[in-house]
Amino acid sequence: MPLLLFLLFLQYLPSQYILTHINIVDVETGQITKDQNVFIIGNKIGPITPLRAADAQARIYDCTGKYLIPGLWDMHIHDGGDDSSNRNEYVPLFLANGVTGIRDMWGEPEMLQLKREIDAGHFVGPRMVIGSPIVEGDKPFWRGSLKATTENRGRQLVDSLQQIGYDFIKIYSLIRDSVYFAIADECKKKNIPLEGHLPIEVRLEQAIDAGQRSFEHNFGINIYLTGKEDEKLQWAAKYLDTLHHPGNGSFMIHGEPLTVTEKDFNIQQKVLEKIIQNRVAIVPTLTITYGYSTPSDIMAKRTKGLNYLSAGFVDYWMKKTPEFPPELTHTFGAAAKFLANKGVLILAGTDVNNPFCVPGFGLQQELLNLREAGLTNLQVLQAATLNPAKFLYRENDVGTVKTGKLADLLVLDANPLADIANTQKINAVIVNGKYLSKDDIAQMLATQRKR
Repeated sequence: MPLLLFLLFLQYLPSQYILTHINIVDVETGQITKDQNVFIIGNKIGPITPLRAADAQARIYDCTGKYLIPGLWDMHIHDGGDDSSNRNEYVPLFLANGVTGIRDMWGEPEMLQLKREIDAGHFVGPRMVIGSPIVEGDKPFWRGSLKATTENRGRQLVDSLQQIGYDFIKIYSLIRDSVYFAIADECKKKNIPLEGHLPIEVRLEQAIDAGQRSFEHNFGINIYLTGKEDEKLQWAAKYLDTLHHPGNGSFMIHGEPLTVTEKDFNIQQKVLEKIIQNRVAIVPTLTITYGYSTPSDIMAKRTKGLNYLSAGFVDYWMKKTPEFPPELTHTFGAAAKFLANKGVLILAGTDVNNPFCVPGFGLQQELLNLREAGLTNLQVLQAATLNPAKFLYRENDVGTVKTGKLADLLVLDANPLADIANTQKINAVIVNGKYLSKDDIAQMLATQRKR
């Protein structure tokens, strides 16, 4: 298009606003395109051009020296348990920290309703992917889990949960292998994803072949990477045969190697190829591993955002004693680095609603945790932007800053590729096209503090 026609085209676009002179971070390549003008039209990213076009109807935001990245995703959260806390506590804290997408790992009807309102534009909040309530064996760890005691019952649960409207089936640790495989088969038939824990009685490759798409908290992954699966499965069968009640969560980390490094890891090429081809993701959730392995007084000092939560909630966390060994965070982080370098999708997730996992602030901490584990700044950024888009098969909508994609964006005061902590230097959050300025964010947080 000739330059004059292009300028006329831009002039008459019904833009809401224009971000001028901004530096765009390409989260695919790590390249930065400097001094660009980004048009936001409705809830979409419009033209991106170095040319400055007059638009009398568009508001101009001068972003000189600032950086534009896709909005962040927290790919492992638990909602607040009631409609009021979800809307009035969790949503503001997510948005204030640049989290424009979340994946709820134990959904409830209230969250499905909130998702519908957000999708319809009736409520401003992050995009939501809502998983089913936990599907577990006949002696579940968590009260309220759905018991799948037989293959037929497992299939029935898949059918009913899909009809309710959940986006995926959340599987847990203590399901028996035969029931698990029936559930996985039904998920394939109904075309609904299966995501969650690696059951203790199932091999990693078996779960991948069965169609499971994510593995949360790294449970069982290091056991596979260090060639210890046979030992784990022998223990798991006896444990489930004699289980009366799981008690504490020690079964989740039984047999986890605690002194390993990347040099101790090995992954079969055929397994790696299956993982990559099927876009299977690992969600390390190092934030919750810290929370369960570190004394509460230390966690309270390093955790941002506690002042935005109710005192009773924080007091409950402060009374918790460490349940995981402190070495676990390091070994889980080492596996994240090892797998990221192999091309496996690593997703940033926190386990919000668990000790010292604060909505929004926890995701920012998880980025620091992944960087500390050895991932590059680009890999960390991808874990919260590009990788969630790939995992969800939504690259056409989110995950990068490109014309035509949904306007879920962060304007940062400094370059996150130079220091991942710069994702906390938020100048503006754009969610579904709505521009939230630094003042808007400050007001949201001030309101939250008064609640």
